[in-house]
Amino acid sequence: MDYKRLTEEDAASYWQLRLEALKGNPEAFLITYQSALQKNNPVQQTADRLQSRDNYTFGAFYNDQLVGVVTLLPHTQHEKVRHKGDILAMYVSPASRGNGVGKKLLDMCTSTGRNIELEQLQLSVVASNASALALYETCGFTQYGYESGAIRLENGTYQDEILMAKYITD
Repeated sequence: MDYKRLTEEDAASYWQLRLEALKGNPEAFLITYQSALQKNNPVQQTADRLQSRDNYTFGAFYNDQLVGVVTLLPHTQHEKVRHKGDILAMYVSPASRGNGVGKKLLDMCTSTGRNIELEQLQLSVVASNASALALYETCGFTQYGYESGAIRLENGTYQDEILMAKYITD
């Protein structure tokens, strides 16, 4: 398995994995598969995001195929919260789960967060996603909140979310 920070050259691979994630785990993401398909030039939009100085998107590659991703997005707009960053868009292909890929990707976020002087990482996870919750807990995240009905799915059902944080100062 190879790991790296993604660049604009990885945009097409990222986009394909993103579509897989949205189709296979629609309950875990805010955007729907159908709305993602309707985006104008999504690969270029992805490339633009990956080029951003304040976007740290990491990928795991198996035989040169992208099989896992996660994004660390530091809070940059307001000085009083610049010590925090959000973990977003975490996904590992089903065939690569259970092999430490998610943990390694989160370790990369933690290391990068420390290097850019963040003190806290935050994320939200669908409460019914026991495997993701277990991964985050193993990586040192703890629950600080619970939002009932956080996500309304297309079929009219709701998903609760657990809000988690990890302090990364030494």
